[in-house]
Amino acid sequence: MIVLVTGAAGLLGGRVAALLSSRFDVVAARHTASPPPGVAAVDLDLLDPASLASALERARPHAVVHCAAQSNPDRCEREPEPAERLNVEATAGLARACRTRGLRLVSLSTDLVFAGDHPFVREEDPPGPLLVYGRTKLAGEEAVVAEAPDAAVLRVALVAGRGHGAKGTCTESIAWALRARRPLRLYTDQVRTPVDSASVADAASRALERPVSGRFHLGGPERLSRYELGLRVATVLGSSDAGIVPVTVAEMPQEARRPADTSLDSGRARRELGWEPRSLAEAVRDGRPAPD
Repeated sequence: MIVLVTGAAGLLGGRVAALLSSRFDVVAARHTASPPPGVAAVDLDLLDPASLASALERARPHAVVHCAAQSNPDRCEREPEPAERLNVEATAGLARACRTRGLRLVSLSTDLVFAGDHPFVREEDPPGPLLVYGRTKLAGEEAVVAEAPDAAVLRVALVAGRGHGAKGTCTESIAWALRARRPLRLYTDQVRTPVDSASVADAASRALERPVSGRFHLGGPERLSRYELGLRVATVLGSSDAGIVPVTVAEMPQEARRPADTSLDSGRARRELGWEPRSLAEAVRDGRPAPD
């Protein structure tokens, strides 16, 4: 199976492309940054329909894993129109192209489509995004479901483990700060179920190979606040946690208001994909010592 991975130069997309390449013939779609070494690549500007058509013609994939997004919540809040174009309009165009060409589509979304007012949300729970990023990703999900009803949408929690490129995953960023002895102020009132990138790639692989459709939650095995996550990373690495300071959102506001608790119930992925996320300790140990 030839699989085109969009956003294959990104933090998660690059890692997904690299891992899927061990099971599929992967073609990495790149825009400005570099995809993983050793993976075939094509240029793709998702905002340009001609570029999309050209990339699909050159890659000739059987399936597409859509990782590309404007995923910085604060930037989305400042610049909602570009976020709308990439996360909604470009996603709709890609889904339409996959349907007309008969291509399997697996599209990544986020846990931030929820309001965060109760723990362990399920796929059937009503979304209620608080921030522009979450609203655009939810609209992107709806576009995928409308344009390509056979597609699978994977809602990914906070990404842990090994990333790709200059940015770090949630666990890598903490580890890098601990090693550099930089102080960390981490929230006690933002709760997620961090999931490592290898587990996301595994779920995408399973969704490619099975006739499943609709939305799936991909949360890790533990429900933790950002502060608790910092303490866990320090413990796994055998580092001092003296520089980790607990704060609340009220004490340190963010541009984009994050939900309080978007922990995910991932039961459907376990049942229908046979998926099981790796442990948080494995994810922490898998992290890079420094950015690529």
